[in-house]
Amino acid sequence: MNLQNYYDTVMQLSHGIVVTFDLDGSVIHGNAELEKLTGYSIKELAGRDWFETFIAEDKRAAARKAVANSLRNQAISTTAGTIRTRSGAKVYIDWHLKSLSDSTGEVISILCVGQDVTDHMVRQKGLLHERTTLLERNKELSCLYHISLLMVDMHQELDVILSRVVTLLPLGFQQPKKTHVALTVDDLRLETPGYRDTGNSLSEPIMVNKDRRGTLTVSMEDDHARRARSTEFIEDETDLLATVAQQIALIVAKREERKARQSLEQQLRQADRLAKIGQFSAGLAHEINEPLANILGFAQLALQAKSLSDQVVNDLKNIVDSSLHAREIIRKVMFFSRQMPPQFVLTDLNQTIRQALRITEVGAKRNNIEVVCELDENLPRVMADPQHITQVVVNLVANAIQAMEKGGVLTVKTINYNDDAYIVIEDTGPGIPPEELKQIFNPFYTTKDVDKGTGLGLSVVHGIVKAHEGFIQVDSTPGKGTRFEVAFPCSRTNGEQ
Repeated sequence: MNLQNYYDTVMQLSHGIVVTFDLDGSVIHGNAELEKLTGYSIKELAGRDWFETFIAEDKRAAARKAVANSLRNQAISTTAGTIRTRSGAKVYIDWHLKSLSDSTGEVISILCVGQDVTDHMVRQKGLLHERTTLLERNKELSCLYHISLLMVDMHQELDVILSRVVTLLPLGFQQPKKTHVALTVDDLRLETPGYRDTGNSLSEPIMVNKDRRGTLTVSMEDDHARRARSTEFIEDETDLLATVAQQIALIVAKREERKARQSLEQQLRQADRLAKIGQFSAGLAHEINEPLANILGFAQLALQAKSLSDQVVNDLKNIVDSSLHAREIIRKVMFFSRQMPPQFVLTDLNQTIRQALRITEVGAKRNNIEVVCELDENLPRVMADPQHITQVVVNLVANAIQAMEKGGVLTVKTINYNDDAYIVIEDTGPGIPPEELKQIFNPFYTTKDVDKGTGLGLSVVHGIVKAHEGFIQVDSTPGKGTRFEVAFPCSRTNGEQ
């Protein structure tokens, strides 16, 4: 067998891809595996530039350089790369290269023996992708786990919990250091340090009980590598953002439900306490009322006797005054315990106010207080209990008079607005501190001395207004005065009672 036949036989029997090309890259010869893999026949390939035919344009220079380097080394060298077949398929090949010399030792061609490793590379890339996906999924699950832990401890303030969520969220994204988060919930806004809207962002609404309460936004810093991709955020990141937005909504809802439950429990405790106090107070008032009436009656009869000394007259008057004061306290207790239900009739509020002011006229003069009365004569009548309305005005005016110990101006108005009749009582006294303003309608709460108040006046006022389906509000500025506004509906008729 001559040398050429031997060479051809080796080429054909080789299980790998065998190709020979000259120093310029022109194909000299190849085997059947080469034809099978590339889709070209040897006749078609003979004389064609290997690099121009099979190597992508952006990788040709590197491929030629790798072959050139093999010429400097007489030993077998290795390299790896890809070729494009006739059909355009991408094939991964591991190459072994050996330079061939003539009888004079001059290198005249290059022998390349390759192994198709496409399946291996595809599997390897698939495994790498799975590994990357698992790592990303682990980051996302870790992020969600730590956020879910925040829902367990709801004793912290809402802004503290949400601030922690904003801090944790970037850790679930591919590039945490380049990921920034902004969260708005109602009037609260939280951001990671350095946040800015780059235009490369994702947003999800915060929906609490079907109401949009805010927005969760993730913004990515500019990155040329990421901008080159078809999408800026992967699908898992979009899903993560949506899930965290839902968890934030749950945190807000759970927090509000907890507050509502605590408020309701407090109201129930307060209602139970007031019911017991009212029951006790009503019984006590009935027990005291009869002996008190006897004391008052006998003292008034004694005052009618003749030839009493001045000291005795003064003592009897003190007994009468104290008895009247005690009777007024009992009357307030009866109001508070609802033992005196309202008797609704068409009532002229202006007339009722004038009568109430006559009751408090002496106290106003004693404290050098100017009373300004601005009553709307076109005020419609309302369905109300005149005695109860008188009690409301007397209590509010008496409180104002007691507050202005050094004199001042007391303004009493009536206003017709939106089918509601308003009674406005305003003073120029010292005002009520904010911490006390929250408690003024609580039963038995008072800042007055023991002999000057029971703490029932404003709670009785509140109860009467509520029984009339009205409302009362107070505005007070320390050092400038206090303003009470009481509204009664004008649309009520006697038939509605």
